[in-house]
Amino acid sequence: MEQARAAPRLRTAPCPNKAGPSRSGSRQEDQGSRKRVSERGASLRKGASFVHYGCMASPPEARNTAQGAVHGQLLQVRDLHGGVTLNAPPRAPGPAADVSLDPPRPATTVRGRGELLAELRSAMEHGAPVPHVLTGPGGFGKTTVAAALAEHARSQGRTVFWVRPDAVLPSMLEVAVELGGSRQEAEEFTAAPRQAARWVWRHLDTARNPWLLVIDNADRPEELDPEHRPGEQRGWLRSSPGGFVLVTSRLDDPALWAPAKVHRVRALEGPDAATALTDHTGAERLPGAEELAERLGGVPLALFLAGRILATHHVLLPDASSLLGHLDGDIARLDELSGPLVTGDDSERRLLSGVWELSLRMVGEQNPQAVPLLRALALLGPQGRTVPLWRLPVSELVGGALDTSEQPLDEASFARAVNALAVHGLVQVQRRFEETGLRLHPLVSETVRARFGEDDLPLVLGVEELLTRQGDQHPRFELGAFAALGALARRTAALGPRFQARVGLSEARRHLQLGQFTEAERVAGAVRRTAQETLGPDDPLTLQARHLLAEGLLFRERVSEAESAYLALLADRERVLGAEHPRTLDTRHQIALVAGMHGDWASARKQHGEILETRTRVQGPEADETLASMDALGYAAMRMGDLDTAEQLFEEVHEIRERVLGGGDRLTLNAGYKLGLVALRRGDRPRARLHFRAVLEGRRRVLGEDHPQTRLVRDRLSGADFEETRAGGALNSG
Repeated sequence: MEQARAAPRLRTAPCPNKAGPSRSGSRQEDQGSRKRVSERGASLRKGASFVHYGCMASPPEARNTAQGAVHGQLLQVRDLHGGVTLNAPPRAPGPAADVSLDPPRPATTVRGRGELLAELRSAMEHGAPVPHVLTGPGGFGKTTVAAALAEHARSQGRTVFWVRPDAVLPSMLEVAVELGGSRQEAEEFTAAPRQAARWVWRHLDTARNPWLLVIDNADRPEELDPEHRPGEQRGWLRSSPGGFVLVTSRLDDPALWAPAKVHRVRALEGPDAATALTDHTGAERLPGAEELAERLGGVPLALFLAGRILATHHVLLPDASSLLGHLDGDIARLDELSGPLVTGDDSERRLLSGVWELSLRMVGEQNPQAVPLLRALALLGPQGRTVPLWRLPVSELVGGALDTSEQPLDEASFARAVNALAVHGLVQVQRRFEETGLRLHPLVSETVRARFGEDDLPLVLGVEELLTRQGDQHPRFELGAFAALGALARRTAALGPRFQARVGLSEARRHLQLGQFTEAERVAGAVRRTAQETLGPDDPLTLQARHLLAEGLLFRERVSEAESAYLALLADRERVLGAEHPRTLDTRHQIALVAGMHGDWASARKQHGEILETRTRVQGPEADETLASMDALGYAAMRMGDLDTAEQLFEEVHEIRERVLGGGDRLTLNAGYKLGLVALRRGDRPRARLHFRAVLEGRRRVLGEDHPQTRLVRDRLSGADFEETRAGGALNSG
């Protein structure tokens, strides 16, 4: 049979008439043609072990055939003026590609995936008309689920093929060979991927034994089909009557995979996470497993690494609580401890820092603007906090630290960057209270921040500047962002003490606004010590730390201590900054509040009036501090019984704040609350209730259900009858 293949039938080739003219009628052309054929034959002989060519008469006189075995190359010549056909024997097959089709074996029992595995097993057993795709961020356990399904498939007698897209062509050719295809034919298809795909799938479709094909880590669609969407099933990804196709990918984009069935693999929760962590240690029980699993966000990769660490370092780290204490706010220590324990070609995928840095690189290849956006979100939204999109106004980002791509940043490119992060599972798009926001998994956010270095300083400064421009709008959100910036400042010396003091003071101010007085005193006290040592006692940041410490005393109604601190601070601020500096006026504002808390409302009203006049002239009529002075003056007038003046001032403050900040802003809500108080004092309870209900809804959203100011307005609505706090809610953080 092989001999017949090596000696194909020759085409017939008529000979020219040697005595007569050539077909063109020119002897010179005939001689030229002979010369060209002779030269072509000579050139062919150079590389041939045997060359046979001949000039034959036209049929039927001639029989242009060769009989017997032909070794080397066979040259067929139609005639001296015609074409030349070279028939070479089939090329000897090269060495087979060294690829593995064996699936990984789960090291422990797979936890928390019972429903998903049951659905996959059912689809596999009943025959799926489309492929199934497992999506989710790196490290969330997609491969583990696929490996568990492979174990089940093998136990049911199915043939299992495990393919990695970075070697998809040789792997799929090997699949066809294992199903009975010719290795020689497979070798011929190595340079023709499109034909190879059709050839391979013909073998898969007609396989005698049902099979499971897993394409693992299909994170780059072009590896499955460089010209078409993978869901079109024209490349390596296809459904088949012969078996079940399962894909794992970071790309959570149903439109990319449609009509495939997409399953989103999420982090483990509660007991499942704790049990998985315990399994990886090899112990029957693990004290503190629940707390450590929660700290690690239920991310399967993190649970695996923590389990390996505890199993290896059980002398130094005898239980989960000891490892939890060792991490102590620095998740990078998990990689440091587990790094030597992780080996293999895919070790990058098996460390927290590596698995998400790999995702970032993949995103950056398609959309460079997505990378700085994710890093900014890691600062703005730590601990799983959702970042409202209005916190990232494109108009303020253009030309800034997030605008690093050659492509100009605009609304369309920003939307594409957000979509790229969402598709790769790095952020979730959420809607709450009619706001659209972006949320990072807490462990993703923390791991990204842990890798910040000096190259990221412009971005860090840009995020701080953005928050500062946006002012005090949602203290709970801003507290998390400034706390993340502060933690970064403490471990990054290049940011400097001034940056550390600025973000620390911003953090302390939000603690005060949320009624967290102990934390506010702790943070402000640390800032004062650092600023005084590094920047000096008269530095504005040192003075501001003193102001916040005094304000904390006033919030806790330690009035005499606060008054003494303010008077000393006023003298220093007037000396260093001047009498009409906004920060000096802040201290005067607080001293006027102290007068009201002493019950001297006439003195308080006089002082607030003078401060308001100065602020209007120096800072403008709509500055935040000017409105705070107007609010305080109205409160003093109300306490003295001048309800008309009070209502006029409160309405003016409310109108400006609603116009500038919006109706849901904390300061706008404060003005609405004061209008409710005036209505209550006038005896107009229905109007008072309208104001208080609107304020209660807003404070619940902005401050939380248990904030003192939320409880205050809730008590008002319930009919409780008590006086205002002595400070009147008009304290100002300066």
